[in-house]
Amino acid sequence: MKIGVIIAAGGTSQRYGEKNKLFEKAGTSCVLIEAIKPFLSVDGVSRVLVGIHPSYSDELLVALDNEKISDSRVAIVAGGDTRTETVKNAVSALPEDIDVVLVHDGARPYVSRDLILKTLDALKDADAAVVAIPPVDAMIRLKDLKPLDRAKFGLVQTPFACKRDIFERAYKNAKKAFYDDISVVKTVNNVKIAYVKGEAQNKKITLPSDLEEPLVGCGYDIHRLEAGEGVTLCGVHIPCPYNTVAHSDGDVPVHALMDAILTAVGERDIGHFFPVDDPAYDGADSLELLKKTLDVARQYGKAPSNVSITIIAEKPLLAPHILNMKKALSPILGVPIERIGISATTNEQVGDIGSGNAIAAFATALLK
Repeated sequence: MKIGVIIAAGGTSQRYGEKNKLFEKAGTSCVLIEAIKPFLSVDGVSRVLVGIHPSYSDELLVALDNEKISDSRVAIVAGGDTRTETVKNAVSALPEDIDVVLVHDGARPYVSRDLILKTLDALKDADAAVVAIPPVDAMIRLKDLKPLDRAKFGLVQTPFACKRDIFERAYKNAKKAFYDDISVVKTVNNVKIAYVKGEAQNKKITLPSDLEEPLVGCGYDIHRLEAGEGVTLCGVHIPCPYNTVAHSDGDVPVHALMDAILTAVGERDIGHFFPVDDPAYDGADSLELLKKTLDVARQYGKAPSNVSITIIAEKPLLAPHILNMKKALSPILGVPIERIGISATTNEQVGDIGSGNAIAAFATALLK
């Protein structure tokens, strides 16, 4: 059995915003490339036709090259003004030896290989197979607000599978625009269509929030203590008879937080960005370094959603200062204080921290 795949990607993302959602970051590449990749791993797939708006064909070629996809099975066809026209253009470009057609939305980057195989397997006892998931919310008919039995309905996903002769005949006769492939195929009489249960992860990207992929990072820092006039923790100066031994102001929890943010986006640690042998950072304000760290995260389109910090110190007493620490971090992180967790604990007189010779901190950061 030879399989032809049609990736419907002819739209211009008008509902998404200024950018074309198909080239927004997803997985290791972009939405459209992630939608293509699983099909290349399926036995029997001999052609993948990407129906795309002509103004984006060069961008697709660059994206394929960046992901090192040089598979000769992948080809581009011109997208139409509607989804139906895009698929119809691709059908006419299918090689003659194709037996089965799979159609998949280019805006569904999270399709699994397992779902593709299940859809193909359903053709053993049917002419076509539609993927759908049961709705979880109550349903009404908008025209008259009549409640509907949601058990009788399904939300259509892709891929849609169909035997080539039936699919070709259906699209040849399609004289108007349809929203999906099953509507087109059902115009052909006596077609047996199977139902395949879809996957929640196989969502279609429509709005920027659909691409929300939270990232988590963790960080750790420790500094020795020496005689002095106070320590700075989370931007708050705490008077006491010692200070931290450090290249900058020695703000241990902020340094741990900076590493958490950097590791969340896959970057190197703060020593790479702010080297200890660079005199520019002598006595540096760690909150200013935190701002620069956030700039790095923004290059990846990410910013903190919430952070959690644990400070480990035998002295000084930190509990009275925690609220002020949150207030100092909140405007810089752009996170309300209720999403900033700071706790303080001792090391139970164990090791250098327990003997009062050092102070340490752990931090985690959730970025969205």
